[in-house]
Amino acid sequence: MTRTTAASVYAVVDALEERAAARGVSVGALTSVRELVANGEPDTAIDYLVNTVNSSRLLLGRAEYERLLSAAAELDCVDDLTDVDPRLLVNDPDEA
Repeated sequence: MTRTTAASVYAVVDALEERAAARGVSVGALTSVRELVANGEPDTAIDYLVNTVNSSRLLLGRAEYERLLSAAAELDCVDDLTDVDPRLLVNDPDEA
C-alpha cells in the first residue's frame, strides 16, 4: 500500500464524515475504516467503506468514487466498488 492509496481512502472518509456531521449524524463505522487502513488492511477498508456507504445511505461524490477506484485498482479489489448503490453516487454530494 502506498501513501497515495491510504491518503485517497482517508480523504473519502473525511468527506463522508463531514457530510454526515452536516446532517447531524455520526457514523462510527468510518472510524473503523481509518483503523483498517492504519493497520495495513486497505483492501478490507475499501470493502467496509462500501458497506458503510450503503448501510448509512451516505452520498458518494463522483470525485470521491474516482479516488476509491484508483486506490482499489492499486490493491486489485476494484470488484468491491461494484457493490456501491448507484443511487448514492452523485456528481456533487454537497448540492444533493
